[in-house]
Amino acid sequence: MTNAKRIRLDCLLYILTAAALMGLVIWATMGEIARNPSREAMVELGPYGMVTVQFETDPYPARPTGPVSLNFMLMDSRNQTIEPESFSFEYGRKGSDEPVSSGTVQPMSDGSGMFMTNAQFPSVGMWWLRVNFAKDGYEEELQFTIDVKPAQ
Repeated sequence: MTNAKRIRLDCLLYILTAAALMGLVIWATMGEIARNPSREAMVELGPYGMVTVQFETDPYPARPTGPVSLNFMLMDSRNQTIEPESFSFEYGRKGSDEPVSSGTVQPMSDGSGMFMTNAQFPSVGMWWLRVNFAKDGYEEELQFTIDVKPAQ
């Protein structure tokens, strides 16, 4: 085998190995994304256009051992935060439409545009979280899924 053919064969082997590793990373990432419920939802809100509601829990994943912070941010189509006139929530077990609890969401005092409240999930499992907000006469409702994991 000539030296040039050996170099081409080595290069091909390196390229195939790199492609296989990239494929493995993509496959693992896609699996993780599929297992995690969506943390973002979009809704049309009149003159504000498409509004994105970003949602996160602290801790993540949520635990049944204590209060869980529910944090929200509403962004309009120009990536500017929106402060709704009213913002409420309710949550319940997946498979039941009966809410376990409800409350209001308050803006954080730091001026970041974030809204926060607390919830207590009494057991492990899948939960739904329904949020309702209103701005300038427009009202919207969105639903998220929360996977409550056992404390470790």
